[in-house]
Amino acid sequence: MGRRVALAVAGVLVLVGGLGLLTAVPAVQRAISPDAEPTPLPLRLTGPRYDDLAVDLGPGRYAVWATRPTSAPDPDRCRVTGPGGRPVPAGEPGHVVEWTEVATDDTTWTWTSTFAAPVAGEYRLTCRLDPDAPGQQYAVTREPDRRLALRLRLALWRGLLVAALPAGLVILSMTLTWRRRPD
Repeated sequence: MGRRVALAVAGVLVLVGGLGLLTAVPAVQRAISPDAEPTPLPLRLTGPRYDDLAVDLGPGRYAVWATRPTSAPDPDRCRVTGPGGRPVPAGEPGHVVEWTEVATDDTTWTWTSTFAAPVAGEYRLTCRLDPDAPGQQYAVTREPDRRLALRLRLALWRGLLVAALPAGLVILSMTLTWRRRPD
């Protein structure tokens, strides 16, 4: 019985590791989502620091992103107001999604909250800066669709997925060379 369980565990680990390797293939990445990363919208600073921002939006759903040390969703990090100063409720994205912006300086962004813009106009974001993180920034993008969110999550977990492959191969080789002790 123990040998079958070990073979099953090894098989699952090899499969997961193989899938992890596949996520590194550019053609597979494009099949998951043709977009490699969200596109930041142009923000305007409305104060002396990077905590009071304005952005022109059309109707739709949007995501707010923050640079490190932010590493988890936090809908209270930025307060959003719409045209006319009306508050716009922000919610959690429901899962941790990060993306490394390769186009600039490999900045790591974390999706902190999401909100809906019911009408076109200028939206203001008043965000909390971490005192121990000089240079922290915020970005607003269209809310990533499920395919882009999956691609970003797979990129985040790729190392762990690939690590399952050698672990599975070691368990498989040990199990196949495992000999029963004579009674």
